Amino acid sequence: MCAASRITHLNRSGMKAFSDGNLANAEFLLHQALRQARQLNSAAFEAKIRNNLGLVCIKAGRSTEAKEHFGHALEFIGNKIGYDSRLYRAVQSNLASASA
Repeated sequence: MCAASRITHLNRSGMKAFSDGNLANAEFLLHQALRQARQLNSAAFEAKIRNNLGLVCIKAGRSTEAKEHFGHALEFIGNKIGYDSRLYRAVQSNLASASA
């Protein structure tokens, strides 16, 4: 399995754990995916994973940490993909929800 496939699998598994209510496992899997995305130097993967970690943090009641993840995701997306992308708007909405 290539690095991108491993990251995608970890990210999806983390979000499956999140939707099942297993926040600890979700966070563990997403942090593994994040480490691998950093090793691959993939801003797109890192942005998506940080957005998902932000969602986990919100659900866990850690809004400050969630806002940090969303902020980093927005920085990566803005610099690499653009400010007018669907992903940017979705993360921006998540950040606004975490800040409310």
